[in-house]
Amino acid sequence: MITRGAKRSLRRVAGLALLGALGGCGGQIGVGSDVLWTALFEGDTFGEWTGVTGGDAQAFPMPPNAIAVSSDRAHRGSFAASLTITAGPDGAQENAGLSRAGGLPQAAYYSSWFYLTRTVTVGTFWVIFKFRTRESVDDPTTTNELYDLDLVNMPSGEMTLVLYDHRTTANIALDVADPVVPVGSWFQIEAYYRSAADTTGRVTYWLNGQQIVDVSGQPTGSTPWVEWDACSVGENLTPSTTTLYIDDCAVSLTRVGPSGIIAADSVN
Repeated sequence: MITRGAKRSLRRVAGLALLGALGGCGGQIGVGSDVLWTALFEGDTFGEWTGVTGGDAQAFPMPPNAIAVSSDRAHRGSFAASLTITAGPDGAQENAGLSRAGGLPQAAYYSSWFYLTRTVTVGTFWVIFKFRTRESVDDPTTTNELYDLDLVNMPSGEMTLVLYDHRTTANIALDVADPVVPVGSWFQIEAYYRSAADTTGRVTYWLNGQQIVDVSGQPTGSTPWVEWDACSVGENLTPSTTTLYIDDCAVSLTRVGPSGIIAADSVN
């Protein structure tokens, strides 16, 4: 029997691509060399993801799910990633995502901008931001699900976020109750994640610069190995066919925040 935790896994398929660069409106922040990796999609390809070790961009099963670089919307510049899944009420998990696995710092900040074209009714789950860990750095069979940041619905009809912990198979209470996720405008999710087998483990999330949850003082991963996914992994969504846009993602040793701007030629 497949458990809820296993079904939420963004399984790997060969031949697809990875990660993103950071953008924002407002003044520039001097993050400089603390920014380790970015992807802006301005080359109209997923090369920024697929061109690094452990980088991946995938949609499966494909069709009906698909990923593309699109000029329909962009946070900054002319292009963004378009992730489309068709997740009906049949109990099947549908997947599209950008990921980086391994070769990441034990502790870093992860940021991506997202755009929802409309409100979606979430029947089972819809994951858009994920961390995974590995018990043995060199053994892919020991990779485990860890934290999922999910979109869910509020009684008001607005969308909000929940943080799901695969180890306890339960949501972690947010520090900010029901933060509203905007529809029809870009929003930034940023997370600090430290993989540690002792009480120095930590994960903190911000929505548009506002801290929404901080989990500290407990183990996170048993090794320094980290995987990060900016994704669309869903089951039982209405409408069933849903497109999520992703742009301006980054891995950094310093918080960039929603006003951070990175030039296209500053990294990589």
